[in-house]
Amino acid sequence: MSNWQQSGLCLCRNEDMAGAGLCLRSENRQWGSVVGHNRAVASDIEFPILDICHQALKRRLKGRRAQVLILHDGSGTRDVNRAETCSKEVWTQAVEVCSLDRIGHVDVLLALAMGFDRVLLQHMSAPDTAAIQAQEVELARAMGGKGRLDLYSSARQLCDTLAAIPKTAGRWRTQSPAVVASRRGTARACAAVLLSDKHDPVALPSDAPYGTVQLDASACSMCQSCVWLCPTDALSVGDRKSELLFVESHCIQCGMCRSICPEDALRLEPRLVQSPSVDARKSLHQAAPVYCRSCGKTFTVSPVMDRLLTRFLGGEDVSPAKNARQKNQQCSTCRVREAQGDRNRRMTKAGLMHSEPKRGR
Repeated sequence: MSNWQQSGLCLCRNEDMAGAGLCLRSENRQWGSVVGHNRAVASDIEFPILDICHQALKRRLKGRRAQVLILHDGSGTRDVNRAETCSKEVWTQAVEVCSLDRIGHVDVLLALAMGFDRVLLQHMSAPDTAAIQAQEVELARAMGGKGRLDLYSSARQLCDTLAAIPKTAGRWRTQSPAVVASRRGTARACAAVLLSDKHDPVALPSDAPYGTVQLDASACSMCQSCVWLCPTDALSVGDRKSELLFVESHCIQCGMCRSICPEDALRLEPRLVQSPSVDARKSLHQAAPVYCRSCGKTFTVSPVMDRLLTRFLGGEDVSPAKNARQKNQQCSTCRVREAQGDRNRRMTKAGLMHSEPKRGR
């Protein structure tokens, strides 16, 4: 059996063209004749190279020959063909991807965690896509792909990289990662396989979409602005509205919580933690709840109440605010109900409101 196998991967979203064996970005090419053609035409296929990874894992479990995955687009086909003639030592899977810019760190980590020893990615020439590709490569290396992921830009560079890879590799000792519905969850599972020997938090690049938030509890006023703006519900409030909760696995490090915080109490920390605790809600801050003196329900917390009353009284000292809080400690519903009752009593006393006569049966 040949040490080289070439296939095509169509990531077009046009179902009619892909179903007819045509690629949207390579209309002149009949992709249906390419080995391993994959119809990734809808959003339900989140892992386009998953079938290729399953095949690599089966081969890897049977033997020790090193396996290399080359991902390129149509402009790199000639370089791949030249590299095939100069290197036949390792088993190589070369995949032409119609939309190479859609291959991210999740796909690379999946390949490395499921049988491939190295991933070689064609360097994209366009400045905008090259910058995005560089970020994805840096993130993949930090999450377990260091020393196993390379970029190439010519046939000679590809040949030199392949020649330096040992023909055989050690026994495959890792378990297959759990592929879940989300790409984020799968990336974490792959990183757990690739970084199985690291138990401390792994620092990630500044633009990584994984990490935690650090809160200065002394500055937090529990205004909950960060909670209402968080797009992934990583931040939430407790049942009594007096506790700020956080789920690290939900945080995408978008920075919206930090930008909206009026007290500048939040800091982002890109990192990767291999622990089940990242899926649990943990408490970042807890303040004393304030109960409505009429209905007894919690409607705010002490720092917010003191801050509002202090600003209302026009002073910096919170002692008068604490005294005034006891008189004004009402939720909005009870406050409106009490105000409406006072209005009705005044109008009745002035003779402007009369009770309706009882209707006969």
